[in-house]
Amino acid sequence: MTESPDNLREPNDDWLRRWRERNIGWHHEAFNPHLLNHWPVLAPPAGSLVLAPLCGKSRDLVWLAQHGYRVRGIELSPLAVEAFFAEQGLQPRRQPAGPFECWRNGPYEIYCGDIFDLPALDNRELRAVYDRASLVALNPRQRQEYAGLLKRVLPDDCAMLLVAMDYPQEEMGGPPYSVTEAEVRGLFADRYRIDLLYSCDLLAEGGQFRDKGLSRLLEQIYYLRPACGPVDEA
Repeated sequence: MTESPDNLREPNDDWLRRWRERNIGWHHEAFNPHLLNHWPVLAPPAGSLVLAPLCGKSRDLVWLAQHGYRVRGIELSPLAVEAFFAEQGLQPRRQPAGPFECWRNGPYEIYCGDIFDLPALDNRELRAVYDRASLVALNPRQRQEYAGLLKRVLPDDCAMLLVAMDYPQEEMGGPPYSVTEAEVRGLFADRYRIDLLYSCDLLAEGGQFRDKGLSRLLEQIYYLRPACGPVDEA
């Protein structure tokens, strides 16, 4: 059964409220080490357009730009988009773009709006996707639609670096939600060859999740390689 657009967008109010209240504990000032360590596996050509869904005001966009890429972010909260450009000392040009408002300066184009409106944009130039916290931010009924959306709109040669978390979902409510390796493969294996590049035990490393009462918490990094035709993962 396909979810209606209204049902897919129900959690939007919570996301906007978190930004209004500055409840953004997921944001980090440092570049994500997984981006630094594993982006070379994708290695799209310099100048390529990279999609960063649900990007917030992530400084990872800056790293991508510093390494010669053009960056297309999708972000629901105008407060997040405004904060990104302000923190980079940039004055963006703002213009309507279908259901979005596009904020643009230099290598950055951030579309303020709903990720499920992505088909309204021309996505033919995209060569890579950096999904640091998008899939895990979506509830179970949204993830299937999100994966289908990407598979419909991304060019055939567009690869993806995906960061996911795996923990007993009953032990903690999301977001971030638990997304197992089996689910990642179930969502994307019909379009991509999927390599698990890295898995780390976040509980052993300490940090913000130690006091959540979790028995297990893995952060896992996947490389989704485009494949021509049906993919046999067996």
